[in-house]
Amino acid sequence: MGPVVQDTADATGMPRFGAWLVRYRWPAVGAFLAVSVVASIVFSVPERQYLWIWLVVLAVLVGAYNPHPIAQVVIDWLPVLIILAGYDFVRSFADELVPRAVIEPQLRFDEIVFGGTVPTVLFQDWFDVRNKPHPWDYLIFCVYLSHFVVTPCFAIYLYLRDRPRFRRFAMVILTVSLAGFVTYFILPAAPPWYASEKGDLEPTIRVAQRVWESLGVSGAADAFAGRNTNVANPVAALPSLHAAWPFLMLLFVWRRAPRGRWLALAYNAAMVFVLVYGAEHYVSDVLLGWLYAVVIFLVVSRILDHHSAATAKPISPPR
Repeated sequence: MGPVVQDTADATGMPRFGAWLVRYRWPAVGAFLAVSVVASIVFSVPERQYLWIWLVVLAVLVGAYNPHPIAQVVIDWLPVLIILAGYDFVRSFADELVPRAVIEPQLRFDEIVFGGTVPTVLFQDWFDVRNKPHPWDYLIFCVYLSHFVVTPCFAIYLYLRDRPRFRRFAMVILTVSLAGFVTYFILPAAPPWYASEKGDLEPTIRVAQRVWESLGVSGAADAFAGRNTNVANPVAALPSLHAAWPFLMLLFVWRRAPRGRWLALAYNAAMVFVLVYGAEHYVSDVLLGWLYAVVIFLVVSRILDHHSAATAKPISPPR
């Protein structure tokens, strides 16, 4: 008797969805586009957050189980699209999340651990941040924005040098980000600058916003001030993905690149200082971001290692 094929796969070992998609890909894409056009005419064009989701579905229909090189690139980088879609979806609820944002737990944690004064307040007092922007504030600003550049560049480096490690990194960064988005939705949390505006914390300055204002970029300044929830979510603070992403890079290079680990450590240290000094995050936000990164890194790595070992086992011939 031959081997029994599980219900989740066809006789070739391909998952049933994959086999179906290979056979009916273009009729499915055509039907999806036709339904999208009709829905847009009847109900109007959906808002931006739903367009991101639409793009994710279209990318899966076109690229999944498609041997074409371009399709493979699309699927490899699909996590980036999912992260953008997830962030924008949670951001679309910002107006509803702001009124129920928690302030006390993370603020009190920092006060208890650091002797009664939140580190953000200490740093801003030491550096006299309440005056006009200092030269180092522009450097702080650049480090803060590097979050949107450094991690993608690291991913591109892995993609060009080590495709399997890139896929592992993409899976881990996607899982951490989605876990963060779910947390933002369930437990929206106010950063230090917002707590100051509400009177729950001593006055602090959001350094990035002030630099934007000094550069004359009012739109970005409004978003950083929490006045434009069409761009930013002012209560997406706990956990800090600004801290989690660099920490994931550190975990990935720790054993493989002894020299790179020191650069990653320095970048993590700089980012933590920037986040706390700039009133973007409490130390507790950073620690929770690191915790998310470590736990998900270990869990996803274990799952992927188990899957790799299982697929590498030789298939015994039928008796």
